[in-house]
Amino acid sequence: MAATMKAWRLSAYGEGGDPAKAIATLKLEDVPAPTPGKGEVCVKVEYASVNPIDWKLFSGGFHAVCPCVFPYTPGFDIAGSVCAVGEDVTDFKVGDGVIANTGLVETCCTPPPAAGNCGAFAEYAVVPANFCSSRGAASAESLAGLPLVGLTSYQALFTGNGRSFAGERLGDMKKGDKLLVLGGSSSAGLFAIQMCKEAGIHVAVTASSNKMPDGTPKMEFVKTLGANEVIDYKNQDWSEVLAGKDFDQIYDCVGDDADLVKASKVLKKGGSFVSIANFNPASASTDEVRFANYLLKSNAEDLNALVKMTEKVLPLTTPEAFVYHADVRSDKGVITGSNPEPCTLHTILQWRGGRIRPPRGPRQVPGPYGRA
Repeated sequence: MAATMKAWRLSAYGEGGDPAKAIATLKLEDVPAPTPGKGEVCVKVEYASVNPIDWKLFSGGFHAVCPCVFPYTPGFDIAGSVCAVGEDVTDFKVGDGVIANTGLVETCCTPPPAAGNCGAFAEYAVVPANFCSSRGAASAESLAGLPLVGLTSYQALFTGNGRSFAGERLGDMKKGDKLLVLGGSSSAGLFAIQMCKEAGIHVAVTASSNKMPDGTPKMEFVKTLGANEVIDYKNQDWSEVLAGKDFDQIYDCVGDDADLVKASKVLKKGGSFVSIANFNPASASTDEVRFANYLLKSNAEDLNALVKMTEKVLPLTTPEAFVYHADVRSDKGVITGSNPEPCTLHTILQWRGGRIRPPRGPRQVPGPYGRA
């Protein structure tokens, strides 16, 4: 293992809260390669997925919950192979293929871990062994976009190791239950549809007739993944279409305060409204609706369950583009300074190759929080 590595580094939040200004200052630097501590592994990163939370952190708007200590290396999702193991690590050895989410709340905290915040956009990344999952026979490319968005939806539906900000369980969905996904064609929504299909859960979603990259209308695309009902939110009010149908849970990937107000029309009494996008302090449970919001908890147990799902129903990731790490801030790259959002979805960074590969069709599991 080399003593130094290449890593993208950010030195400050964007001026005036503008993530584009932060992105414009990203630098590819030579830094010391990390050394795994007790219970950690060092992963040689082959692929790292780009998620909107990466650039949303750049604004500083999450500082109260997930503070960043500068300079730091952005990115959370990694896929590669173990190149060094720390003390007391018994589940992995050098050469094992793994994926992991380095941890939003686990690394963006005070004080940060020794390896710093985030850490994926580098040649090597240190991560706790109990955040890692074996890739098995799957390629690093195919599972690189799985951890963050997959864990987010898995915990929303089944709780796993996730908990709300209030310390409560999240979803408790089971066969025969009914789920409404607000933002069905978002990244998290697409995962939720497929998880429901596998678990025998009836799922209704909101979507639009906007086109996927291959030209398929989003309303049609979500049906191909297993959505039982699709509501065109641009022309229909989901609370009227589904009124009185006693859904067990709403999974909110949109974050509109008005949706929580309308939820009791659709949910059975005491049903759950679980949100990854509504962080309004005024949002709260009522006698009719249980409200919970959260940020994912990185852990191997839930991630292992996701990897098993990919073997049965969840599609392997098919990114729209591959971008060489050296091109991150160029006009060819994934997070250019002018308008980061459209550039950060559906993209995987890779440390090998030299330029962007052409798109290969719609990616079915993009990073959160993708547009609906």
